[in-house]
Amino acid sequence: MNYFELIVPSLLRHIPELLGWLVGMILAIRILRRGGGKAEKLFLAGCSLMVVLHLASPFLSGLVSSLVREGWRSPQTSGLILTLPVGVLGLAGFVCLVYAFWLRFWRKRREVA
Repeated sequence: MNYFELIVPSLLRHIPELLGWLVGMILAIRILRRGGGKAEKLFLAGCSLMVVLHLASPFLSGLVSSLVREGWRSPQTSGLILTLPVGVLGLAGFVCLVYAFWLRFWRKRREVA
């Protein structure tokens, strides 16, 4: 089983999530063109990080599977190769999205009150 046979099923499984994040990116770009601020830029950054996360995850899992199969690294080390970048990208994207929504909605509510 070659590398691409390992990643294609995982990549196909992530298609709905990718489409959702791509729609979010398109909306953020449209809002930015109409004069969006810092919150919209953070929303675009968060959506972009999540797209990169869902695109990179199948390739990293295929890499880990091929490394373990060939005996190049131990399973724990190979798992770390997968979980560390995926975790950092996921956390960075989540923080950008939460901060964008906080800037957009929570600050506005506090200013009105």
